[in-house]
Amino acid sequence: MKKSLFLLSFFMLLAGLQTLAAQTAEEIIDSYLETIGGKEALAAVSSLEMSGNAKAQGMDIPVTMYQKAPGLQRMDISFQGKTITQMAFDGEEGWSTNFMTMEAEKWDAEQSELMKGEMDFMNAFLGYADKGYTVSLEGEETVEGTDCYKVKLTKKPVTVDGKEEENFSYYFFDKETNVPIMTREFAKSGPMKGQPAEVFYSDYQEVEGIYFPFSISQKMNGQAMFAMAIEKIVLNVPLEVSFFAFPETAAPADGK
Repeated sequence: MKKSLFLLSFFMLLAGLQTLAAQTAEEIIDSYLETIGGKEALAAVSSLEMSGNAKAQGMDIPVTMYQKAPGLQRMDISFQGKTITQMAFDGEEGWSTNFMTMEAEKWDAEQSELMKGEMDFMNAFLGYADKGYTVSLEGEETVEGTDCYKVKLTKKPVTVDGKEEENFSYYFFDKETNVPIMTREFAKSGPMKGQPAEVFYSDYQEVEGIYFPFSISQKMNGQAMFAMAIEKIVLNVPLEVSFFAFPETAAPADGK
């Protein structure tokens, strides 16, 4: 009888730990969203403009990024006195400036579809379940001396080179501050396909009640790729849809 009670207690404890792990992933996300300003404040933002300076390949490059709900994005850089659109996405198709010809070129259909699966306005975890995403706690890991929870975010599958592939990334949440200090995913296409890409976040600052990381850097397969120091973030700026469109219908770069 004692043996049966022991086994029953053991299985109940095991089931409870499994349930706790599932709840913990959700609690980590809820705590994070609350820490950076709350779901309501995040949902109230319709657009943003972010400017700063990036360091890449030994050069300092002024960068301005624009985002508009639900999934429009554009990034312009200043290079040799010219404003160049490094990437733009109007929600359906993307384009960028060819550095050799200085002409705007559309992405191929697969690139644009891949961007649809990657673009989350403001925050990937905001309403993640409604978007068909799932989260799971994958344990704990130390990132550059900081103890973190490792949370896996799984989105809808994407098509790469004609084949459907998983679409997931790992977020490492500082156990003390409740914010992510690093993300890790794996390149889905190009010559670096399959290689780990890690983005580091620090220097969180408040902008109109919402906290953003003002220092962002990336490593690709362990090699430093770029670092960006954000200088200014403005929320709810007026941005027309045409600003993100291919230049045939787009507004000038300085005519938002």
